[in-house]
Amino acid sequence: MPQNPVPPRWPLLVLRVCAALVALLAAGQPFLAGGFLQGYYPLLDAHMMAAMILATVVLLAVLAGLLAWRLAGGPARFAVTYGVLLVSCAAQISLGFERALLLHIPLGVGIFVMAEKFAVDVFTFRPGAATAVPKAAETVEVQA
Repeated sequence: MPQNPVPPRWPLLVLRVCAALVALLAAGQPFLAGGFLQGYYPLLDAHMMAAMILATVVLLAVLAGLLAWRLAGGPARFAVTYGVLLVSCAAQISLGFERALLLHIPLGVGIFVMAEKFAVDVFTFRPGAATAVPKAAETVEVQA
């Protein structure tokens, strides 16, 4: 039996698929809301359904982040960040149903920014790459 078994790559692949879906769904929400505000009223229902789908995919991203952390040795931050996004989506949905647009719109912008940033983080993560900060004893100071 090998001393250092290679971790499976499929959890990271699942996380990347979820991250891409979250980013795409979050990017589509402003267009649906804008169409409603421009007078095409059926887009409000589409905006609501897309929000429900987005929250579901974010939940799947949290689970995928947990799998990537526990099975593939990835960082725990993916599960934590998507957990924060899930709480934000739940608050956003409740604010939308209450028609509290004063909070709903800025939170929506924040969710969009978080979703896109988290997707970039997931896709730029390289398993096995040295991510540790060098220790103070390892750094070399040059004196002039």
